[in-house]
Amino acid sequence: MNGIWAYEFPKDPFTDDWTRKTIASEFHNAFSLTVPNMSPGFAYAFYPNGQSNKERAHILVAGDGDHSAHCLYPSGDKSEFEYTDTIFKDAKGTVGALAFSDLDGDGWQEVWMPNYDKSYIELWKVTPTQTMTE
Repeated sequence: MNGIWAYEFPKDPFTDDWTRKTIASEFHNAFSLTVPNMSPGFAYAFYPNGQSNKERAHILVAGDGDHSAHCLYPSGDKSEFEYTDTIFKDAKGTVGALAFSDLDGDGWQEVWMPNYDKSYIELWKVTPTQTMTE
């Protein structure tokens, strides 16, 4: 089974159970002849404006073998760790890692998305309306 999970911090972390919550699952490889289950790749806590403001983080996910870049954004009940998964780029190639920075200094993040199979990097801009543009 593959996916992105969060764990509830227990009252006593040494003796109490850590409850696992599924945030996203059912990632599927676009194609793999020899290596199954190569997705998802890395997940990153991400604040579109670079600041938490006591809000839940978005989660960027390098889809790796599913050849996509995902942004999971908070939705629904905060206590249930509900997120909605959106694919912001179907790269049609391996997206093994992502990076983000405030390149232009405007307070909003840019997301760097490499396509390992096609040998290029795309830069995505996050705007105050929280839409990503290429």
